[in-house]
Amino acid sequence: MLRFETSFARSVAQSFAILFAVYFLGVSGQAQNALKTPNISANALFLYRNSNQNTATTRNGIDIEEAEINFYADVDPYSRLNMVLTVAPEYSDVPQPGQTLPASQTNESWKIEPEELYAETNEIPRFTFKVGKFKAAFGRHNLLHSHAFPFIDVPLVNAMLLGGDDGLNDVGLSAAYLLPTERWYSEVTAQYLRGGGTNTEFRPPSSNDGVALFHYKSLFDISESATVEAGVSYAYGANSTLSFTNLQGADLTFKWRPVNGGKYHSGIAGIEYIRRTMGQMPRTMINDEIDTGGNVWGQYQFAERWAANARYDFLNVNDAVTVAIDPSSPLENLCSQRYTAGVTFTATEFSAYRLEYSEGHGQTLMPYHGNEKRIYVLANYTIGSHPAHSY
Repeated sequence: MLRFETSFARSVAQSFAILFAVYFLGVSGQAQNALKTPNISANALFLYRNSNQNTATTRNGIDIEEAEINFYADVDPYSRLNMVLTVAPEYSDVPQPGQTLPASQTNESWKIEPEELYAETNEIPRFTFKVGKFKAAFGRHNLLHSHAFPFIDVPLVNAMLLGGDDGLNDVGLSAAYLLPTERWYSEVTAQYLRGGGTNTEFRPPSSNDGVALFHYKSLFDISESATVEAGVSYAYGANSTLSFTNLQGADLTFKWRPVNGGKYHSGIAGIEYIRRTMGQMPRTMINDEIDTGGNVWGQYQFAERWAANARYDFLNVNDAVTVAIDPSSPLENLCSQRYTAGVTFTATEFSAYRLEYSEGHGQTLMPYHGNEKRIYVLANYTIGSHPAHSY
């Protein structure tokens, strides 16, 4: 009897050992597969544009605005890798209103480039370190990708002072620290960028000169239905005139979504302000260029899938050098304003449609020093396992 009980116990132990081994190998295989196989997603923006102003690089009609392909995954338990490739058309010699060019003179080409390509840490408590090419942590809008814009076009101040659709985007190092605050989210970020690229405000003659950037963000609840996010930003670095450029920014965002009925009604309101000082070549009679601008915007969801939005943009340029439109008088003071209104239909989290109208006035709105009117219709589609957007 004792021999039987011992044999039975040994058989049970062996069975459990086999089951445990099978389970462990299965989980281990799944984990290794998850670590080695990246998540892949794609986003495409199809745009209809009708404007009384064309530039050499924009055209009216139906077009593909941009496509994004995103690869991201954990490299190992300690780090992850993210790459965003953009595919977009580029034009040159687009006919201006009242001008006719042969089709052979209107050049179209396609570019494929990494919008972001960086590695960052996973497991360091309260710290996140990043290296590679990424959107700099300056302000709020600069961190967004095109498909996540609250409006179709880039705010006027971002387009003129931070490099257009790409924004302040460069290769560098980043360190973010989550402060040990208990009742609200609070983060400090310090970054070093190499300077140059498409960011004309930072294009030093020496590769040893870089850009220092600091950003602070705080988010806290003011009720069960509302939150407030506030941020301040600063960047400083050498420019192409053998002097220095500094950027200062502040942003404030209010979000409201009621606990009851939040599926059908919600609201967002925000304001962002940017000031840029472009130092000019030392020992000259040229004053530093000082640019200030910002935007005030809001969005109200009035049904389950429908929302209306509006935005006001402004930009003031004093002693214009880089933003000047008229080459015969480069040193001038410029002022521009733009008004935008639209409606958005969000079918699902993977598709949305937007109609917008904007009207602008001012000297920095090319090529007619203002009187800009345009209508946009955008279709936004996403496939694959895309990561959650920043709150």
